[in-house]
Amino acid sequence: MGRSLGLALYLMAAARGGSEPVPARADRSEGVLVWLHLGEGAVLRSLAQLARQLGRERPDLRFLITAEGSEAPNTAGFPAGTLADVLPPDRLPALRDFLDHWRPDLALLAGASLPPALIAETHDRQIPLILADIRMTPGAAAHWRWRRGMAGSLLARFDRILAQDPETATRLRDIGGRLLQVDVAGRIEETTEPLPGNEAERAALAELLQTRPVWLAVACPAAEEEAVLAAQAHAMQLAHRMLLILVPTDPARASDLADRITRDGWTVALRSRDEEPEPEVQVFLADGESELGLWYRLSPVTFMGGTLAPGGGGRSPFEPAALGSAILHGPHPGPYPDAYARLTEARAARLVPTPAALADAVADLIAPDKAATLAHNAWAASSGGAEVTERVAEVVLSTLRARSGQAAA
Repeated sequence: MGRSLGLALYLMAAARGGSEPVPARADRSEGVLVWLHLGEGAVLRSLAQLARQLGRERPDLRFLITAEGSEAPNTAGFPAGTLADVLPPDRLPALRDFLDHWRPDLALLAGASLPPALIAETHDRQIPLILADIRMTPGAAAHWRWRRGMAGSLLARFDRILAQDPETATRLRDIGGRLLQVDVAGRIEETTEPLPGNEAERAALAELLQTRPVWLAVACPAAEEEAVLAAQAHAMQLAHRMLLILVPTDPARASDLADRITRDGWTVALRSRDEEPEPEVQVFLADGESELGLWYRLSPVTFMGGTLAPGGGGRSPFEPAALGSAILHGPHPGPYPDAYARLTEARAARLVPTPAALADAVADLIAPDKAATLAHNAWAASSGGAEVTERVAEVVLSTLRARSGQAAA
């Protein structure tokens, strides 16, 4: 590992001053603790996906998460028992208090942040360091190029470096030395495990539906029901056998909704009444979320409810993506902006900015080849993110195994 005068001077400055008051912290979990830090450019939901994958592989693992800024990150989506803390400033006294308390068995820094004192102190304690999900822009590379020695010394302290793309790997070697070991792993991206579905039920319903065109409106709030029904009416002008599977946001409204739209002239079946989507049924109300995996599997096209107007909760678009259903959505992604942006970039989803646009899109996607193209792109985007997560998880687990073997020796 090369010496760096710049890093030495930085660490001298970082060591000055006494220890600051130690904030109140939760107790450290027993067992193996993996510290995940959300750095610049990383996405919290993606880090949660990685933690869940690690938890499936090693149920004994416990997790600590930190992020840039003055607040502890939200642990929603992480395995149960995940702890969060505020990352201390990049000063050695505060970092030493932090590391003395948590005693992590491994530290993974996600993103492009390279806090020098944190990296140096963690490495000095022989805690394995992994730099993952890093994308280095030309501007960031130019910044570090002026401190090449310091950057090279920091990068050499990582056990593994996993870049998002070949360009980042090249820039890292340019500032860290051509012998720097960098692997291109891809971007850790949020996906969703395929929701379960009863295969016998799916086969029976598929037999009943035969060649009928089908589309699904999921998590549909009351404010969007009329737009969805108007889209169904429009689509039926082109395909009179079209079936809409409608999953309302509030299952308690399903019975009243079925009665109301029946009075409006629709032929309706209600799942909770054990009714089936017989050939004459135009709207099948699937009240309840426990069978969403079944409806995604049966529907070549899914409209993500709660996206036409602001304030909708909605569901993750990776749910239908993982099961090969083409995705339609409105202009308001709710809590899933990154997921929709990624699917849009992959040409795996179609934006419908208005109720009229929803009607046109549903009618357009009656053509099986158009729906199939969107659905294939959605599945590819979803499965690709899962593969990267699995790859990074295996690096973490192999590094932990190596550390355990060294300790045993």
